[in-house]
Amino acid sequence: MPKVTVTNNKGLVQSSGNGLVVESNATLSSVNSLLYAVETLSTDAAAASTTIPVTILAHDGDEGVTLGDGSPGQIKIFISATENTVTLTPQSTGGGSNFGGNSATIATTTIGSCYTLIWTNALGWSLISRTSGDNANATAVAAMPVLAG
Repeated sequence: MPKVTVTNNKGLVQSSGNGLVVESNATLSSVNSLLYAVETLSTDAAAASTTIPVTILAHDGDEGVTLGDGSPGQIKIFISATENTVTLTPQSTGGGSNFGGNSATIATTTIGSCYTLIWTNALGWSLISRTSGDNANATAVAAMPVLAG
């Protein structure tokens, strides 16, 4: 586990489950690397962890995954390790639209495709990035995770 040092007394650094919480403008030093906890899901209707920040989707067929509510500011990263379609459906919307818009699901179909979500309370899980694992030239977009209503 990397060592974390607070270089002034302006902040509080605390462990929160599998993550690190930095409050009040703390300055960190002596961090050699940042390692996120990772889970791998491979069964239909599996629930992605809300406490493990990275989920690898390794399903052997076209299947689904659910995701519960998070905490304000929480980041959740999904990475596909399969050519099968894996569709994520949040269990609830946090009082707003899923993924911060009109989309109710997001699906990967390509090895290496990824998407990153942030929990916003009012909007539930909002999509902040998505990328393809497909080969493509600099001006092309191919096989990005698909948002659906």
